[in-house]
Amino acid sequence: MAHQLRAEYGAEGPSGGVRRWHVVRDTDTAHGMCGAEVAPDAETRPEEDWGTGLNCCQQCGSLYLHEVPFLKKDWATDAWRAR
Repeated sequence: MAHQLRAEYGAEGPSGGVRRWHVVRDTDTAHGMCGAEVAPDAETRPEEDWGTGLNCCQQCGSLYLHEVPFLKKDWATDAWRAR
């Protein structure tokens, strides 16, 4: 299952900046894993950006870790063993 990050904006919309990032499944990009609705035109980022200091939804992050306990690129390079 593939994921991506989608932006949630505050009252000012995109001009006010990203309030937080939600993790969405590619099969339902309109909803964060936490159930929050995400605007269809919201900014997206790759799932590899999760955990890099972005203000991410804590509930989405927790659920994401249960589905994907490591990033695929780390597994391929054995980088996960060095952690």
